[in-house]
Amino acid sequence: MKTYLPKVILSVLVLFFLITSPLFCQWDYWSNPVAITDSLSDNTNPVIRYVSLEEPDYYMFWEKSPDTLSTAIYYKNFYQTDEPHIFMTTNGVHYTNPQLIETSYYQSGDTLFYVFYESDEEGYNNIFYRVYNENGFTEPRALTESTEEKTNLLCNNFGRIVWMEQNRIMHAKLNIYTHIIEEVVVIDSGNCTFPSVIQADDDWMGYDVPAVAWIKEVNDSSRIMVRKYNQQNGWLEPEVLFTGSQCLNLSFCTGIGPPEILSWDYFNDTSWHVVHYDLQDNLTYIPEFDRNEPFYPKFYSGIIPVTRWFDVGICSIVYTHADSTDIYTSPFYYGVWALFEDYQNVSKSDNLVRYPKIISGKVIGCNQYFINIWEEQVNNHWQLKYVTAHECLSMVEEKNLPSLLDLRINPNPVSEETNISFLLDRPSDVVLSIRDLSGKLVSTVASGKLNAGQYVYEWNGASLPPGIYIVILQNCSVVTTKKLILSK
Repeated sequence: MKTYLPKVILSVLVLFFLITSPLFCQWDYWSNPVAITDSLSDNTNPVIRYVSLEEPDYYMFWEKSPDTLSTAIYYKNFYQTDEPHIFMTTNGVHYTNPQLIETSYYQSGDTLFYVFYESDEEGYNNIFYRVYNENGFTEPRALTESTEEKTNLLCNNFGRIVWMEQNRIMHAKLNIYTHIIEEVVVIDSGNCTFPSVIQADDDWMGYDVPAVAWIKEVNDSSRIMVRKYNQQNGWLEPEVLFTGSQCLNLSFCTGIGPPEILSWDYFNDTSWHVVHYDLQDNLTYIPEFDRNEPFYPKFYSGIIPVTRWFDVGICSIVYTHADSTDIYTSPFYYGVWALFEDYQNVSKSDNLVRYPKIISGKVIGCNQYFINIWEEQVNNHWQLKYVTAHECLSMVEEKNLPSLLDLRINPNPVSEETNISFLLDRPSDVVLSIRDLSGKLVSTVASGKLNAGQYVYEWNGASLPPGIYIVILQNCSVVTTKKLILSK
């Protein structure tokens, strides 16, 4: 039977230890960069989704600007070399920020998906949408009747729509079954930036969604805010997750895995840091590297079934050098905790680059593909480039693998000494270790080949500061984790 690991953060951390341990099983790295647009005009702000156009496949929509007076929206099959199609274009008008929502067309007949976008065609920036059905795209319609400036549009694939309107965070929902756009709600007003919406719309592991997050400036500081929704009480009161001197570039994770990871840039003392926040466990993670410029972090969450279902995490950042920038991406499975030395330079360019995005791609054979796409300055224009990586989804029969069973910590919480026990059902190479929440190894309790049987190890945390630690029991195939709370 497949079992879901309880939290994306724990799972991401767990697979970090697989990578860094002698038991780790290797995989391929990211491919070489490929240009997907021309460099004769500015190509920016791509979004890639699985949609049904001429044929069901992955399509990319993006902005294309031949000059400063006009911006068009184009689209193409991401995996094909065909020429792009024009979605919206008018001389002197800016069509920007395409966002896609797939609908439940099995219940509604011919409606397949919506494309929302921003446009200044009416003399102010407004939000419009077009619907794709069996006759192609419908004529544009305005999202609301409000004539106030609207920016920072963002949609998830479950009908949730957020945007900025006169420094207010706004929310609306497209019912993907009835195709009715439900009431617009003001999430927060005043001094708000970087709205983001969680990429799910069901109860995920006990977490009520949707949730909208944003940055709010208060008294010369930045607050990371979140407002949740549940079926019983509607929109709950906003919560403050984090307060710092300056925060930028907030976003929820993308992908098909657990959706509750927030990432942003945080300026502290004299440098910028990446911050990840787990809404499920209310825990903050700050990787141990910094820079003089923001990182624009993007985190991807996915699910890879290898023996068990593992939640994977990948973090992509912009890293600024003396006279250039590069896209660096963490190894699979531990983007939250990776040291910068573990990141891979995937852009491999002397040009300026910006705004990485990691997206789920095709499944071919046993392989789930990931797409890391960014904007790169070529010939004084922004060109879209990407790399891909993949993981094999083939399952291994668990009956042929040694199991790590019944991991226990007693007592827990603990002031100093505790016992860690587990059962091994057959001989296997095993590592039992303890890490802090930054990923730093604090103790290797046991390592080596063990015979089948019950094992109990004493552990003393007297020399460590109080807090939450992760106990990891692993071999090359199976991983078990538990939290250890050290209180003094």
